[in-house]
Amino acid sequence: MGSGHGAGARVLARPAAAIVALFVCGGGQSAGAPDTTKGDATKGAAAFVRQCALCHTITKDGPNRFGPNLFGIIDRKAASAPAYVYSDAFRKTANWTWSAASIASFIRAPATMIPGTRMGVFQGIADKDLDDVVAYLARQK
Repeated sequence: MGSGHGAGARVLARPAAAIVALFVCGGGQSAGAPDTTKGDATKGAAAFVRQCALCHTITKDGPNRFGPNLFGIIDRKAASAPAYVYSDAFRKTANWTWSAASIASFIRAPATMIPGTRMGVFQGIADKDLDDVVAYLARQK
């Protein structure tokens, strides 16, 4: 596969930008969008440990790992975790503030939302865990 530059990269960037716009602007608030009041934060904590904690911490002022610390992620500007070095793809694309819908979209399919993100190696959160993880993230503030 190539370096990610050229016409192919531009074609991939357009659908990703459309997905980002859809969820960040509220268009992602459909029947399938997470509702932090429906999720079970206790179950979300367990799912976070199983699926996220290898790469992320979630304690106030916690360290960054392979991914940034996620404490206070909801309502935080994307790509703004202190002392975390984001991928070029993420920095160039992430121009929103995290909401329940945008975080759900990202953790459901990170490489689809931002091609070239380091989190592209993650296959995504299982649908059965999504509302719970988002509810858990929303409580960490």
